[in-house]
Amino acid sequence: MENTAIKLDNITKVFPGVRALNQVSFEIHEGDVHCIIGENGAGKSTMIKILAGVQGCDGGHVELFGTTVNFKSPEEAKRAGIGVVYQELSNFMHLDVASNLFAGAIPAKRGRIDYKALYQSARKILDACGLDYIDEKADMNTLSLGSQQMVEIASLMHENARVVILDKPTSALTQVEVDKLFELIHSMKKKGVTIIYISHRLDEVVELADALTVLKDGEHVATMPMTDEITKDDMIRYMVGRDVAYEYGVGTSKIGEVLMEVEHLSSGKAVSDISFALHEGEILGIAGLEGSGRTELLETLFGWREMTGGSVKLHGKEVSIRNPYDAKRNRLAYITKERKILGLFLNLDIQQNIAAASTERYVQGRVVRYSKIAENAKKYIDAMRIKCSGLTQKVLNLSGGNQQKVLLSMWLSADPDVVLIDEPTRGVDVGAKAEIHLLLRDVVSKGKAVVMVSSEMPELMASCDRVMVMYEGRCTGVLENRELREERLMTMASGYAD
Repeated sequence: MENTAIKLDNITKVFPGVRALNQVSFEIHEGDVHCIIGENGAGKSTMIKILAGVQGCDGGHVELFGTTVNFKSPEEAKRAGIGVVYQELSNFMHLDVASNLFAGAIPAKRGRIDYKALYQSARKILDACGLDYIDEKADMNTLSLGSQQMVEIASLMHENARVVILDKPTSALTQVEVDKLFELIHSMKKKGVTIIYISHRLDEVVELADALTVLKDGEHVATMPMTDEITKDDMIRYMVGRDVAYEYGVGTSKIGEVLMEVEHLSSGKAVSDISFALHEGEILGIAGLEGSGRTELLETLFGWREMTGGSVKLHGKEVSIRNPYDAKRNRLAYITKERKILGLFLNLDIQQNIAAASTERYVQGRVVRYSKIAENAKKYIDAMRIKCSGLTQKVLNLSGGNQQKVLLSMWLSADPDVVLIDEPTRGVDVGAKAEIHLLLRDVVSKGKAVVMVSSEMPELMASCDRVMVMYEGRCTGVLENRELREERLMTMASGYAD
């Protein structure tokens, strides 16, 4: 009988307006590579944070090698034998490899760093992990991303981690680096280390997994041994198997002339050779898994990210968008998914936020027309059905859905021709979702256009006239609304061109 390394029993985690995990239960066997898959928003990241002691759960409990644990901090989880390598690495980039391996416990002699012992010990650790090609004296910032990741994993092995969690570890690696990572994973497995592997890349799951767990919308769908009979198509069905029950007005606006033409757009490695035409009256969806380049595409169009190749035309005329000011001058609006960090002024009131993207409209001479600011804000509060105590209520105190409506109002006040919107309904309730989508449909019905990124496939299917699918910075296909099927979208988002 296989020993259980981790047992999750009815794990529940609730955030305001969102049940991230709902009574999730499954077991992970000792020494297995246990892959966890699911769409964006399935609950994978929340589960990792609970196991790693970053946050607690609101219900249920976790057992680690037969003992119930309730970690209060990442350090406590690490002492118990759980190590995590996140997608965003946490190395000390200004230090050398050896110092990273021994961070917090550098060998010393008579109060001074014992560099001879440090480098000798580091060399032994690297060699034991099969990392003979990494120089223990090299600065971390001179290593490739893959090698930096290997060092972080080697550090966990040095600390005798019994469970190693790898969060989408290959999202930015070359194939050579992926091969090296897989060699290290097999080496750890031979030493009895349990590996939890989070990935959107189904080929990797097929190659690595001893067992597989599927999460969907915070629910546990299935846990099973990985056998030859389980195909990528099977995994896709597990991930997306739900009915579509959204009606957001798709197909109700007249599609007109081409408003924006994007040709061979590139931005470093994040966005590569993207081309599409956007029409008046159209909502164009952008689908793809996390790390596919969806957000980076919007940032490039809005001038937040440098365009390294290609061109953009508006109304048939090529335009230069080098920064957000250029984008706004060319009547583009960008509604970020990070509304609390990058979108809103949380400590200012509603009327100030709504006026923020079009302040020039409210200045006459050197006089600010506060009555016009209030008049405009009231118009949008009524039109958007923003639930608030009044114009002067701080945005910080609004619900997520009403904050999103304020952000929409801010940019619609600037009267843009093209609205770029990233995750329009993230963290909002069902009622607010419908209202926001009907507002977007109203925008395009006036001859404007919307480019919308969403991780929710039912949302894309119910609201978009067409959907472009991205994978690793590239377009894998564009589908008309009548062609949209969740399984087809997931297949293309996993790198398989239509």
